[in-house]
Amino acid sequence: MYMQGVRQSRNMMIQMGVALLLLAALGGYSFDLLHSIYFSNQQTVSGYVLNGMIVALFLLAMARIVVLLIAYDGEERALAEFESNLDQQHPNPLSGLSPRTMIAVRFQIMESMHRQHASIHHQALASTLVAHESTRMGLVRFIHNILILCGVLGTIISLSIALLGASTLLQDAVSSSGMGMVIHGMSTALSTTMTAVVCYLVITYFLSALQGVQTRILAGVEQLTTTRLMPRYQTAESVVNTHALELVKEAHALLDTLNDKVSSLDISSLQSGMATALEVSRQQHEATLEALRSVTSILQDGFRLPRD
Repeated sequence: MYMQGVRQSRNMMIQMGVALLLLAALGGYSFDLLHSIYFSNQQTVSGYVLNGMIVALFLLAMARIVVLLIAYDGEERALAEFESNLDQQHPNPLSGLSPRTMIAVRFQIMESMHRQHASIHHQALASTLVAHESTRMGLVRFIHNILILCGVLGTIISLSIALLGASTLLQDAVSSSGMGMVIHGMSTALSTTMTAVVCYLVITYFLSALQGVQTRILAGVEQLTTTRLMPRYQTAESVVNTHALELVKEAHALLDTLNDKVSSLDISSLQSGMATALEVSRQQHEATLEALRSVTSILQDGFRLPRD
C-alpha cells in the first residue's frame, strides 16, 4: 500500500528552505571574510562575471528542483487519492485527480487498451514512463555536471590574469598595477573555485534527493499498476486456470456437503414411512374393489342378470 501519510516532496522543500536559510546565516556571519574574497582587490570585472555566472547557474538549477518537487508533491497526493478511490470502490477512480498526473495517464492508457481488446504490456508502459521522467531532470543534471568545470574555468582565467600581472611586474619592478593584478588574479581564482565547489555540493545533495523522490513515485505507480490495475484489465491464462481450479474445488465441497446431509438422514424412518404409505394404498385399493362388487350385485339384481 502506498504510504499516504508520507509526502517526501514536501519534506524536501522544507529541507531546501532550511538549507538556504543556513547558508544565508553563515554568509551574514562571515560577511567580512566573504567581502574581502569577492569584492576586495578587484582590478577587473572578471571575478564578478565568473562568480555571477556560477551563482546564476546554481539558482537556475535550484529553481528547477523546486518546480519538480512541487510537481512530484502533486503526484504523491494523486497516488494516495487514487488508491483511496479504489479502496472505497468509487465508480470513477480518477475522481478528484488531475488528468495529467502519472497514475491518471496510466489508468487512461490501460482503460483505452482494454476497450480495444489489446494486450497490455506492463514492462513497456513502465519503461516509457521512466524515459519520460528522466528528461524532466536534464537541465539539473547538466548544471550539476558543469559546475565544477565552471570553477576550473574561473581558476584558469584568474591564473591567466595573475600571470599577466606578474609579467607586467617583472617588466617594471616598481609597478603597483602589476602586483595588484597578481593579487586580483589569485583572489578571483580562489573565489570562483570556492563558489563552484559550494554550489556543486548543494546541487549534488538536492539532485540526489530529487532522484529519490522520483524513484519513490515511479515505484508507487508501478505498484498500483501491478496490484490493482493489471488484475482489473488483464486476464492471463494462469488466472483463468486458477479460477477454474477454484470452481472445481467449490463443486467438490458442495458434493461433500450433500453426501453428509444424505448420510445423516434416519433410514429406519424412511422405511417406516414407505411401509405406511403402502398399507394405506392397499386399503384404498380393497375399498375400491368392494365398492365395485356392490355396484355389480345391484346391477345384476335390477336387470335380473345371471350371476357368475
